[in-house]
Amino acid sequence: MLIVGGFIGEETVKLKILSGAYWDQGKRVVNQDSIMLQQVMTSYGRVLLVAVSDGIGGLEEGEIASGYITERLIENFYAQIIPLTVRRKGKSALKKSMLRCLYDISDKLKLYGKSKGIQLGATLSLLLIWGKNYMIVHLGDSRIYLYQDKWWCKKKFRLLTEDHSDGRRGLTRCIGSFPFQYPDIRFGRIWGRNGFLVCTDGFYRALEEEMLRILSVHEIENEEQIYRRLKEMAAASLKKGERDNLSAVYSVIY
Repeated sequence: MLIVGGFIGEETVKLKILSGAYWDQGKRVVNQDSIMLQQVMTSYGRVLLVAVSDGIGGLEEGEIASGYITERLIENFYAQIIPLTVRRKGKSALKKSMLRCLYDISDKLKLYGKSKGIQLGATLSLLLIWGKNYMIVHLGDSRIYLYQDKWWCKKKFRLLTEDHSDGRRGLTRCIGSFPFQYPDIRFGRIWGRNGFLVCTDGFYRALEEEMLRILSVHEIENEEQIYRRLKEMAAASLKKGERDNLSAVYSVIY
């Protein structure tokens, strides 16, 4: 499932965002990845919501789990997150809203799984940007990278999330039809020009670090360029033997 959207209103915080998304079935019969990209201009300024969710292949109906998660998060974005940012509510209010939504998603997936006699679940890596702030919500082994091309950064690309995996391709945390698992949540500030890559394991697993250089924030001028570069990275992964679904969103913030 690929969901892209947004609406326009009055803007006061001068934040510019260029975003591109790539979503590919890879060599799988079913695409169990879902991604979303929502950008809104409000009376406070631009608000961006990006997320990827990868259905767990070892369980059933992974595409249902990831699709439901992204749809519910979009509903919460417009019903709760946007009003909270417009009213200048702080990080605590945004965190509570996100956790309430995830609790409810978990409960609904448990009820759905019980009704069908199955277990289902998915990863979640979510990025929320408002003003000059960002929040990350993370469960599983999808990832969020931050690109910072600044003189004091020894490593341009930095991994902002930690894989919830036992090292044998088994997830230790995700969201689905089982007891609620608390996500990693962290906040940060945006300084200068930054790039955020949110992607599933099928996208990053076969990539060498050198490939990330084509996402240099100083070489990105438009959103079509972002899409072409994500497509090039996905093609490189497939050429190296990757078979999984490949999904990614890259946003340049300045």
